Amino acid sequence: MFKATAPLQKMLRRLPLSTKQAGKEYYKGNKVGKLGTITRYGNFAPDWSAIRTYVYPQMGTKNSELTPFVAKTTEKTRQTPEGFETYPRKFTGKDYLEAWKLSGGHDVVQEDRGPTSLNIPVPFEERPATKS
Repeated sequence: MFKATAPLQKMLRRLPLSTKQAGKEYYKGNKVGKLGTITRYGNFAPDWSAIRTYVYPQMGTKNSELTPFVAKTTEKTRQTPEGFETYPRKFTGKDYLEAWKLSGGHDVVQEDRGPTSLNIPVPFEERPATKS
């Protein structure tokens, strides 16, 4: 096969680095741009003309064309015999198992007439070396 010429090889070596090629301290950013300056004392002074801000509708949110990310029909509370309560914040493993059993899941119970020997290899016994 043919080799690349020397000037071309030099140009290939000088391509800009990507974050995958360099070390962990090499950070290129996320194409956000310059959002401010750092003062001579080391503090950050934001440039508010470069920072994206979102303006609240003048007529309020009820009369605007903005829609929520979550449907309005989503329940925020649930009704219990004692009254209304909010949903718990965390979904634990116990909650998952209860929901799984309610949906038809069942535990596997080992029966007495099942296999008695387990498929476990016999441990290797070391013997002292003997001359033969």
